[in-house]
Amino acid sequence: MGMDVLPSDVRKRAEVSKLAPHSIDRAIKVARSIQHPWYRCQALANAAHAHLDKIRALRLLEDAFSAAEEQDEINRIVTVASWPLKVCVKLAPEMAQKRLTALLAMAGKEPHGLRRGDALHALLFAVADSPTLKAQAIPPLVDTLTSGHGWRIERLIADTATLIRVDHPEYLPRLLAALPENRRKRKLLEVLGGAKAA
Repeated sequence: MGMDVLPSDVRKRAEVSKLAPHSIDRAIKVARSIQHPWYRCQALANAAHAHLDKIRALRLLEDAFSAAEEQDEINRIVTVASWPLKVCVKLAPEMAQKRLTALLAMAGKEPHGLRRGDALHALLFAVADSPTLKAQAIPPLVDTLTSGHGWRIERLIADTATLIRVDHPEYLPRLLAALPENRRKRKLLEVLGGAKAA
C-alpha cells in the first residue's frame, strides 16, 4: 500500500528549494521532516545539489536514494531515484555509474511496459549529461518503447528520439518505426530533419 501524500509534503519540498541556496542547514532539516518518501527523496536531492560540501552532499544523496527505496512500486522507486541520480552525475560519477546499473536492473523487473518505459525514460534524462551513462541507459529504453503502444508510449518515443538524435542516431529508425503515421510522428520528423524509419 502506498503512503498518502500530505499537503505538508508538497509544501515542504517547495520550501527546501527556496531555502537551499542560502539556508542549507534549515533546508536539510525541512527535507528530513517530509513524511512521504517520494517528496523527501526529491527534497534531499535538491538540498544536495545546492550544497558545497561534497561529503555532506553525498550523504544527502545516499539518504535520497534510501527514501526512494521506501516505496512499494518499482517504477516509482526508479523514477524518483532519477532526482538524486542527476545530481550524482556531476558530483560523483562513480557513484552515479553504480546507481544507474542497479536502477536499470530494477526497472527491468517492472512487468508493465508503460511504467517500465516511464522509469527508464527518467533514468535516461537524469544521466543525459554523461555520454558514457547515456549510452548505457538508451538500449533498454528503446527496447521497451518499441514493444509498446498508446499515446503515452508515443510521447516517450518522441522525447527520447529528440534527446538522442545527435549523438545516437542509430536508434532513430527503430523508434520511428514504432510510431503510427499521425501528427505526432510528422512533427517529430520535422524536428529530426527527415530521419527515416527502419
